[in-house]
Amino acid sequence: MYRAGKHQARTAPGRDPPWNSRAKDERGEDIFIRTSEAASYITGDFYTMLEVFYITENLGRLPFAGGWAEQPAWITGALNTLKVEKHRVDEEERALKQREEEDRRKYGRR
Repeated sequence: MYRAGKHQARTAPGRDPPWNSRAKDERGEDIFIRTSEAASYITGDFYTMLEVFYITENLGRLPFAGGWAEQPAWITGALNTLKVEKHRVDEEERALKQREEEDRRKYGRR
């Protein structure tokens, strides 16, 4: 599916601000990366995990027969991590839409 290579992140010349990856280093501090460096973090393993996540979400079933205890450890770890991240992104989007709606009501914008 995504085996062609790493994701190619591009930025405008002279514009490559760091962004918070929301991951923590060993000291518990936020890890900031530049967009131009993002490709080095997105590997074939990431896309394999993402594919398993989407298949599991779309079919509503685990990839292998049995329950959670019968799934390989990398699959349970990947599914748990990606489910948490999906929930976080969904909550951020919900909050943004709510703020936009409040602004429309308050300022009459469309």
